[in-house]
Amino acid sequence: MSVFHLGQFDRVEEIRASAAAWDDLWRRGEVTIPTARAELVAEWVEAFAPAARLRALVVRRGEVMVAALPLIGRRVGGVLPVGGTTVNYWSPNGELLLDPTGDTEAILDLLIDGIEQLQWPLLWIEMAPAASSHWTAMIDALRRRGLAVDVHPRWRVGLVNTEGDFDEYLASRSKNLRRSLGKDRRRLEQGGATRFRFDAPTVDQVEARLREVFELEDRGWKGEAGGSVLRAPGMFEFYARQARRLAAWGDLSVAVLEHRGVPIAFDVGWLGKEVYHSYKVGYDPAYRGFGSGHLLRGELIRHCFEHPAIRAVDFQGPQTEALSAWSTDSYPISRLVVAPRRWTSRALWHGYRLLARAVRRLRRRREPW
Repeated sequence: MSVFHLGQFDRVEEIRASAAAWDDLWRRGEVTIPTARAELVAEWVEAFAPAARLRALVVRRGEVMVAALPLIGRRVGGVLPVGGTTVNYWSPNGELLLDPTGDTEAILDLLIDGIEQLQWPLLWIEMAPAASSHWTAMIDALRRRGLAVDVHPRWRVGLVNTEGDFDEYLASRSKNLRRSLGKDRRRLEQGGATRFRFDAPTVDQVEARLREVFELEDRGWKGEAGGSVLRAPGMFEFYARQARRLAAWGDLSVAVLEHRGVPIAFDVGWLGKEVYHSYKVGYDPAYRGFGSGHLLRGELIRHCFEHPAIRAVDFQGPQTEALSAWSTDSYPISRLVVAPRRWTSRALWHGYRLLARAVRRLRRRREPW
């Protein structure tokens, strides 16, 4: 008789009621992003998918949670109903949580039993760190059980290992980067003093600090396009709720570069298990020519090197040329499309694979040589 038991949460209240066990699992596992904790998963669902079908699968050993996968219903192309994790481009939240010390095969078999009992024809997971050990184990288990899995790498995310000496790290970066940092700092300081701030706002300070930095974002192209946090309906309120929770846990940081006492660039980050997740960044467009974003990033990385409690910086978003210049490593983010062992699901999965290949070939043909 198995010592593991499969359960399912259909309401956010059930996730909140199990927050102690859920968060204990998060602490034991590989996932470092703090927004994968129970309360912030619940807040994400309330903000972005309040009417969607929630199916959070959990596996327990007695009262101890050993696996969790929060899923919600959505439609691909506005037509095909699928199940996906609680994540979007505004905020990554839901992740596969897995106890690394348990009987992984038995735990994942139960989780897959739960997946096959769901009514969605496909699982469509847009942003999974598929090379991580927990997702690799999951993908292997899905294939072992006979489910069809397509793994499509979409982008890479940069990392900086901050264990060691900052000066040695900086010396390992390109001459062009080091030269531009020095040049931009000298040019900026000709017009007044610069200062770097790295703060951990209290719950009461959160709203004022976020409004201060998001006003910088709003002055740039995102504000002009209507996609800044301050112009997207409900987004500032969501970020403020999320940040207050992170601040209460001691996991919220705001890094700011000031020029003549005025903020000109910012980085809102989340601390999780010794990793700084650089989530929301921006700068005053009036300082575009001074490399203010690069200068802030350099000071932020220096700060992380100087604090032993931080072992890495995770740039969180897609790797760019600018981020690659700072990164010492990277990892892939992939789309996973999973078909349960039903003929209708397999037919849809094969159709997706054929269409995806055709679209990718067309995109390659359109790329400039």
